[in-house]
Amino acid sequence: MINGWYMAVKFFWSVLFFCLLHSGALAQPALLDSLQHELKGAKEDQNKVLLLIRIGQEYEQTDLEKAKSLYRQARALGHKIGYPETEVKFISNYTFALNMQGRLDSSLYWNLKAIEEAEKLKNNEHIAKAYFNTGTSYQYLSDYQSAAEYYQKGLTYFEKIDNLRYSAQANDILQNLYNSTRQFDKAILHGKKAVAQFRNLDDPKLLAYSLTNLGATYGKMNLKDSSFIFHKEADEIAKKIGDEILIATTELNLADVYLWRKQYEIAKQYFQSVLQRARKNDLPGSETNALRGLSYYYQQAGDYAMAKKYAQDALIVSEKNNIPESRVLNLDQLSDLAYMERDADLGNEYATKMSQLQDSLLNVEIVTTTINIEKKYELDKKNDQIKIQEERIKQQKLFNVILIGGIVALLLVAFLSYRNYNNRKKLQQQRITELETEKQLLATQSLLQGQEAERSRIAKDLHDGLGGLLSGVKLQLGAMKGNLILSEENGQAFNRALDKLDESISEMRRVAHNMMPETLLHFGLPKALQDYTEGLMQQQAFTIECTFKGLEQRMSQSTEVMIYRMVQELINNAVKHSGASNILVQIIRHSNRQLNITVEDNGKGFIPEQIKQNAAGLRSVKSRVEYLNGKMDLQSEPGKGTSVYIECDLKEDE
Repeated sequence: MINGWYMAVKFFWSVLFFCLLHSGALAQPALLDSLQHELKGAKEDQNKVLLLIRIGQEYEQTDLEKAKSLYRQARALGHKIGYPETEVKFISNYTFALNMQGRLDSSLYWNLKAIEEAEKLKNNEHIAKAYFNTGTSYQYLSDYQSAAEYYQKGLTYFEKIDNLRYSAQANDILQNLYNSTRQFDKAILHGKKAVAQFRNLDDPKLLAYSLTNLGATYGKMNLKDSSFIFHKEADEIAKKIGDEILIATTELNLADVYLWRKQYEIAKQYFQSVLQRARKNDLPGSETNALRGLSYYYQQAGDYAMAKKYAQDALIVSEKNNIPESRVLNLDQLSDLAYMERDADLGNEYATKMSQLQDSLLNVEIVTTTINIEKKYELDKKNDQIKIQEERIKQQKLFNVILIGGIVALLLVAFLSYRNYNNRKKLQQQRITELETEKQLLATQSLLQGQEAERSRIAKDLHDGLGGLLSGVKLQLGAMKGNLILSEENGQAFNRALDKLDESISEMRRVAHNMMPETLLHFGLPKALQDYTEGLMQQQAFTIECTFKGLEQRMSQSTEVMIYRMVQELINNAVKHSGASNILVQIIRHSNRQLNITVEDNGKGFIPEQIKQNAAGLRSVKSRVEYLNGKMDLQSEPGKGTSVYIECDLKEDE
């Protein structure tokens, strides 16, 4: 059974920060009546605008459409009276309601407009909030690159504001971002800080949100008992303050834990409660998850008819509201149920639809868009410096023209000034050239990082997604074989099909391993290269000798990946083209952070000048050497083998 409740929590995160950026009022009927009575006699001024927004916040917990209507009224009145903060206040509240309804594209549109309006006001607090809201919209649209950019810009403004509440909000947002990118240690660190800060603020609603997010992080790590503690406290707070939408989320999270504990009857009660609240408050994400949860319950109870009904209802809701992640989980559940009822054709149909949907969610453009944000800001800084240098050249030229024209009699002074100008111009031009070179290098570095990130992601998707699916098919075919009566010929054909399936699984795992070896990530560079060379030498006539020195301490993951790719490419070239019987690999790291790499073979060799132009592999190695601030020397002669020596000066932050 697939555990899909992190989807509900992910949607709840998108709700969280938008709520934090306005008052977050608690629903109090007496207070609502008082505010509405006050509204009847209010004059059409700034106070009435704020009063309409305040009433809308009270309706957020019970009637989102009513809340949105009040925000639109506030906006219309604000424009009518010329209230300057109308747009930023309207958008921060209106997008909160949009996110509660899962309308993230609309929310992103409004938040981008909020940045423009906030910058017109020149108010650091409004600008910071707008950037963070926009970053959150991008995050839950799975555009983590854009999210990181907007968070970084927002933080530069928040640093100018000394406010504990903002600090707590920033920690919670960073927790969510690290959770989304599966950096759980960092996520928990920021999540615990946020919970502690919200406790000091004595704000139960914000504390409940933060507890829910921290519980979600533990849940995503499959530490269900730890996540239960935080979800339980959040649920108690939600029920104490009477927040219907928050209750729907906390109950969904608790249902997940009870399902994991096999306390099915308790889980069923929570799922039914969530379903009622989701339909009442128009929460399609919670609704589809609750329906799928009930399907799991009836599946465990052996009532496949009811399980199928709830799974189909869940699929309808996810398709109607365009929730692709939930559609994948719902199709998977329907596929499992079909196989359990021995309807292999229907099971395969659902499994195929699920696979096609998963493939459509793989965003190929992430290779070019996943750029390290810090490097991008460095590029921006370099561009700014180039513009400054060019402007200085123009100013200096103008100054010298005026000087020469004004001091005709002083030819010697004019000549010396002109020569001085030329020297400065050369220096400035040289600096511009250096900056351009640095910018190109940064772009190359960012592209290589993006490629390795995509390799890792695709390798994980192949191993965890396609690998799991193929293994499941193999187990199901094996189970079917025991229940079928086959002729000897058909039995042999069936066994050959199973063998082919085993070969497919092995080939898929080999491809995934080549894209991003798990050994490299978990055990380091020496072990990964040792495993790789041992695999190449199996049943081959050549030998590969590896020597490592000074690599006891791990380098950064990006550096180890770059070195692995370089050595892998050089070994492959030697194996494929040299006909060598012996290949030597030597990697030495010195205490002064210098790294030396040597790859030699006793093969047939070649003339370097004749092959460099078409050597795509060598160009790839050279790009990675430049990434590591290094240089490469290639020596080869026909009949005398080939030697490649690489020397890198590692960065201080490696």
